[in-house]
Amino acid sequence: MSHALVTFLGKGRENPETGYRETTYRFADGTERHTPFFGLALSEHLNPATLVILGTRGSQWGVLVEHLAAQGEEEEARLALLESETRMGVDQALLDRLAPLMSRAVGRKVLPRLIPYGRTEAEQRRILDAIAETVPAGQVSFDLTHGFRHLGMLGLLSAFMLERIRKLTVSGLWYGALDMTEGGITPVLRLDGLAAVKRWVGALDRFDATGDYGVFAPLLVQDGVAHDMAHCLEAAAFHERTFNLADARRKLQTFLPALDDSLPGASGLFQARLRERLAWVTEPDLFAWQRRLAYQYLDRRDFVRSTVFAWEAVVTKECLGRGLDAAKFKEGREPAIEALEAEIQAGEHPDWKRAAYWMLKNLRNALAHGNAPAYEHYRKPLRSAEALHEELERVFKRLLG
Repeated sequence: MSHALVTFLGKGRENPETGYRETTYRFADGTERHTPFFGLALSEHLNPATLVILGTRGSQWGVLVEHLAAQGEEEEARLALLESETRMGVDQALLDRLAPLMSRAVGRKVLPRLIPYGRTEAEQRRILDAIAETVPAGQVSFDLTHGFRHLGMLGLLSAFMLERIRKLTVSGLWYGALDMTEGGITPVLRLDGLAAVKRWVGALDRFDATGDYGVFAPLLVQDGVAHDMAHCLEAAAFHERTFNLADARRKLQTFLPALDDSLPGASGLFQARLRERLAWVTEPDLFAWQRRLAYQYLDRRDFVRSTVFAWEAVVTKECLGRGLDAAKFKEGREPAIEALEAEIQAGEHPDWKRAAYWMLKNLRNALAHGNAPAYEHYRKPLRSAEALHEELERVFKRLLG
């Protein structure tokens, strides 16, 4: 898989010849590289196939090129670049002309790209667009060290954006911490923890919207949870979505011991929230599982699953009340519902229960089979999401408590 490094180029006028302050950058493995440009040190360390350099018209393009150029190489273009830089008039055509020089010096493909300053929301979006258009498919790392302070924030945001819209893998967020320099040594920090937190926030949002436990599996594996344990979440999601709660619960119970000890990495920050979202498996019986899931899917406005779970909860409740086996259809669930309907028709139940029961049954059939109810009274809640949510909530409270 190809790997690209994205770095930002700022104005850096501490040294008129080198731009940025020269320092020795020390990586976690002890490797050291002496340079004024952290992006160059990082490209040597990571050895990506492509180095994307993003800067404004006023960035120190000329200083960078002078740092890289061999004697006599592209002198005319270099002089034009230095002159353009002084009046903040660097253009993309001139950078394209000098890209081969930069590629030769760095030993990899270099893509210098102009970006706006990001003063307005429109300019900030253009920066994100430029990054998305320039970065090739594969893995991407970001150097968030140089450039205006807000460009680092945009770089961080673009990393998350690329993961979603381009399906790229963000393999690292890097920062050369000049303000932490001691004895001429500048530590190199990895900010991947920020990306991990963002991925967890996104996973929680996706779960709350869909109920898919599987969104947590890859994040847990990254933090050291065994593959087979994390796979239980994916299997549980499948079983729950096919209304097989017994197997879904079994898979989640297999996974839950993984939450007994503190999880490493970003997973530990969200451990309690994950446990909350699996809490239905601690309920005492099938009715309680179905009831809880009916309400959960109603909160997600997944009306089909919500009504199916609610209907099955009503049937299970009748089985339990009549001493029938809720796990068997012919011997339990079918006779239980037949008995209840006979009692309703005989007037043995209050009007509120009769009305709620027929409403739930008609809505469940309409949503599960795609057929509109025969009577207007039952079609009315299907006119809008708000009306359906309100009616189902009322019916659930009456029939399920």
